Amino acid sequence: MKHRGAESRGFDGSSFRQLVGLMLRHRRAIAAGVAALVLVDVLQLVIPKITQHVIDQLARGSATGSRIVLMGAGIVAVSIGMAVCRFCWRYFIMGSSMKIERDLRQSFYDHLQRMSPEFFDSTKVGDLMAHATNDLNAVRMAVGRGTLASFDAFVLAVASLSIMLTMNVRLTLMTLIPLPLLTLVMLRFGRLVHSGFTAVQEAFSELTDRAQESFSGIRVVKAYGDEASEDRYFSMKADRCARENIRLGRLWGFNEPLIGALAMTSMVILLGAGGRMVIRGEVSLGEFVAFSAYLGTLIWPMMAVGWVVNLVQRGTASMERLQKIFATQPGIVDGPDGGAPEPSIEVRGLSFGYGGGEKVLDGVSFSVPAGSTLGIVGRTGCGKTTLVELLMRLYDPPRGTVFIGGRDVLDLKLDAVRGLFGYVPQETFLFAMSVADNIAFGVEGLTRGRIESLAREVQIHDEIAQFPQGYDTLVGERGVTLSGGQKQRVAIARALAADPRILVLDDALSSVDTETEAAMLSSLSERMRGRTSIVIAHRTSTVRRADLIIVLDGGRVVESGRHEDLVSRGGFYAELCRMQQLEEARRSGTAGTPGGGGD
Repeated sequence: MKHRGAESRGFDGSSFRQLVGLMLRHRRAIAAGVAALVLVDVLQLVIPKITQHVIDQLARGSATGSRIVLMGAGIVAVSIGMAVCRFCWRYFIMGSSMKIERDLRQSFYDHLQRMSPEFFDSTKVGDLMAHATNDLNAVRMAVGRGTLASFDAFVLAVASLSIMLTMNVRLTLMTLIPLPLLTLVMLRFGRLVHSGFTAVQEAFSELTDRAQESFSGIRVVKAYGDEASEDRYFSMKADRCARENIRLGRLWGFNEPLIGALAMTSMVILLGAGGRMVIRGEVSLGEFVAFSAYLGTLIWPMMAVGWVVNLVQRGTASMERLQKIFATQPGIVDGPDGGAPEPSIEVRGLSFGYGGGEKVLDGVSFSVPAGSTLGIVGRTGCGKTTLVELLMRLYDPPRGTVFIGGRDVLDLKLDAVRGLFGYVPQETFLFAMSVADNIAFGVEGLTRGRIESLAREVQIHDEIAQFPQGYDTLVGERGVTLSGGQKQRVAIARALAADPRILVLDDALSSVDTETEAAMLSSLSERMRGRTSIVIAHRTSTVRRADLIIVLDGGRVVESGRHEDLVSRGGFYAELCRMQQLEEARRSGTAGTPGGGGD
């Protein structure tokens, strides 16, 4: 299992340094919080001294009412000072940890935004969600409460030991006998916590991913009546997550009582040795009470060691997981050339396979002058979508194969290339916003009138007007409340809103009927005139007006030309036209054999 490997790695110094680096960005606020924390600890050490004087005066019979009232008032004043300082360290230290979490979360999100599609092809969404929730929370706890506990334990330990040594060196050394054993326990405990928490986070990632996938595909699950199978699979992931958490909880549950027992051993030594010293008159009763109070104060740092180790190890384990993401660089980077190129496209002998594997495209070549329309047809899986993704540098093509405006796309900045395109993907994605917001996505200041005009162009305005809140109707996650054809038309309107110089429709009319398709194509023809356009389709009626049509089969261009030329050649394209005409005739209920063929 993965966590066994994590155990062998042990403490990760680089991740710990990353935590320190995050804290240094907020060093002023943290320093102010630490200063307030030190004042709290100093004031806390004053109270046993006051108590010592009161008890000694009572034991000697020299106490007076006014002195006791004065010392009581002193304890109240010290307590008020502690309360004010305690508020200050909570505000500065905890506030800084929240800001560190905010900055780290923003950096994590920004980094993911820069990653190429290849990264998301190989990384589970659930794993990324676990990073963005549990891991970031663990880092916050490490730099917040971990900082608090470590400084608090250090200051209290040093101050308490110093005072105890000034009071009685021999008694102090005797009560510290359990400390070496405590150190050995904590060294071993730290390594176990690191590996255990890594295993917990990995199990949580798998659970999150399973839940996300099940909820995203809930309609498929219900359609196949597979709820029981999904429930069993989810239960397996949940059981593993619970086992890892229980294992870590068992470890922590064993460690804390052990530390407490070792700390209490010191108190037992004090009662035995210190009690005899009081009987022999070597220390006063007040000194014994004050000494026991300082030893009690020292017990907290001894127990805090385990808590700090737990928090820091959790934080470094999470930081280590986050660093793996941050260390992954985008596979697609800017080229040296800026400026927007002309919207002409040329492809020369393009061959491509994902991850260097089997070729999806093989020797593809064509040229699209600026302002013309390219139609791409072919069987499912022949590489049509891959081709346009390479044009937009969603994946990088081999050098010297794809040119825009006469320049190799690898030499252009990503914004310059992608800023040319308005892309309607084959798998339409809408955000859980209103219809109007989805159409205006990515375009600032788009007026409602302009949004409605775009909706009319794609033949969906009348349908939107029938929605409960019209253009303000929420479409649900991934546009679930809309039909497939409605989602495609909203996506086309969104692409048109950006007024792109190159418009790409990737099978964007597949979910609308032929009548709506004809009306949309007629409306879009004016838009596409003078604009470079790429239309991918299964229906030949969608591309028949294109200036150039290429037919892909097995990743190769097997035919190219205008619609009329391809039909006259009697090849694959002509056969596709004939079959689709037959299908249309069958649907319309008319007889005949268009194109001269038989049924």
